[in-house]
Amino acid sequence: MLRELASLYLTQALLLAVAPPLAWLALTLLSRLGRPLSARQSLRVARGVLLLTLVLPLLAAAVHALVPTGPRFTFERSVARHAGRLPAPLWEPRPVAEPARARESAPALPPVLPAAALALLVGGGAFITRALVRHARLLRQLESLPRVRGVGRVAVVLGVAGMPAFSAWFPRAGRQPSAWVVVPPALLEDAESFRLTVLHELQHHRQRDTHRAFARLVLTGAFFWHPGAYALSRWMASLQELACDEALVATGRAQAQAYARCLLQAALSVRLESPLPAGVTGMSHPTTRRIQMLFQPRPARAQGVSALLAALCLVLVPLAALSQGVAQGRAVTLAEAQALATSSQREGDLPVVVDAHVLARLNALTGSEKGRAFMKRALANLVTQREALSAPLRDKGLPEGLLAVAVVESAATNMPETDGRPSLAPGMRGAGVWMFIPETARRYGLEVSEARDERLDVARESQAAAALLSDLHARYGDWRLALAAYNQGTKRVDAALTAGGSRDVTALIGAGHLNDYAATVQAGLLILRNPHLLD
Repeated sequence: MLRELASLYLTQALLLAVAPPLAWLALTLLSRLGRPLSARQSLRVARGVLLLTLVLPLLAAAVHALVPTGPRFTFERSVARHAGRLPAPLWEPRPVAEPARARESAPALPPVLPAAALALLVGGGAFITRALVRHARLLRQLESLPRVRGVGRVAVVLGVAGMPAFSAWFPRAGRQPSAWVVVPPALLEDAESFRLTVLHELQHHRQRDTHRAFARLVLTGAFFWHPGAYALSRWMASLQELACDEALVATGRAQAQAYARCLLQAALSVRLESPLPAGVTGMSHPTTRRIQMLFQPRPARAQGVSALLAALCLVLVPLAALSQGVAQGRAVTLAEAQALATSSQREGDLPVVVDAHVLARLNALTGSEKGRAFMKRALANLVTQREALSAPLRDKGLPEGLLAVAVVESAATNMPETDGRPSLAPGMRGAGVWMFIPETARRYGLEVSEARDERLDVARESQAAAALLSDLHARYGDWRLALAAYNQGTKRVDAALTAGGSRDVTALIGAGHLNDYAATVQAGLLILRNPHLLD
């Protein structure tokens, strides 16, 4: 659940960084092309962008959960319904005693995701709490100011000297005033400016700007670290002022010249102070653009907002879908993979150690069409090849799970070096089911010449593979290190042990000393034991 929430949150953060700039560029481009939107329409675009930013990741997550193109994997489906169908071993393997040696474990990684979630909760909570405390302090101050008049639950009060005109709303029960309009005392000497200022602030209440300011507060608090959240909040506040100005002049309640003089007077009389609390809208926004807008024609394009938001959706929907991984299907979680490994582990067989690397390879194999096709071909080939491949392992007392090596190398397919069919193993390509390179094949008694290539003799090559794997396990005493040496060679593994200072394969892969071949084999073995993952 925490991982899903983190994915949702990061997707919203990504859209928050992309969507508002795209909307602003689109509005600017329309204006340059002579097809501008009105201020009220631009405000609806900004609000639509905010809604898309929050909703599209939710829709993508819903599609991700309901319509995956990869396997629909659930813990109950994988374990409870299939626990009785696990394939029985072909023989009772002799347990191979591992030499007693001190195992060094890699230092545990810090719980990054829970720590980040806690930091976000604490930071966002502190941000919102601070803003609400300031808001409550403002309410107490407003109740102490002299009231000019009251209309229903709207109170018009005189501010203190230097306080700008602004409107505020407080969620209150009962018949107490919840909407406030603050007017500077200097406007008492100018009846027309006083009237226009009150009309302006009342228009904010009509547009619900003071209500929506709390939504912006929650947004900014949730993304207090995100510059895009602050930029979007400032942009919407600016558009609210322009929309309010436009509404008053367009409806005839204010004359353009008188209203322009009122705006200029408000800008000149307000001194710069700390920003107003959440839920407050003031007239001290940039004045030049507002005055210019009053004398410009006000376009009204009925479909402009819908068309622009639809165009933005064409860009944002794929971005949200890609971020949520809709095209990849639902991934197996670490807990689910570990439960599968435990439930399908047979006594004495090759153990599966599920870590982040194994999980990544498992999801790559089960969550893509190519991966599922490769593994399905391997399972089909094992139907006929299994006994020939497993008999030499049985003779050496090796675990049957080493069949996963043949699966990863060649999908259990006997093919020459020139065969174009894929292999999951990195490095030099070999031949046969076990993909021996010529040097290793000759070292283990296989003839590789122009006349004959015994790597294509499944029985002989399987005997050589069993001998090689037995030698590697005797050398390292650890099956994951033996698997790494099967692909990369003993020199590379010895160098990795020296450089990494640890025998933990997870740590060595994470540090880049070894590739992820051992993790791929372990993921392949997990699928062999749980073939329903490919459904």
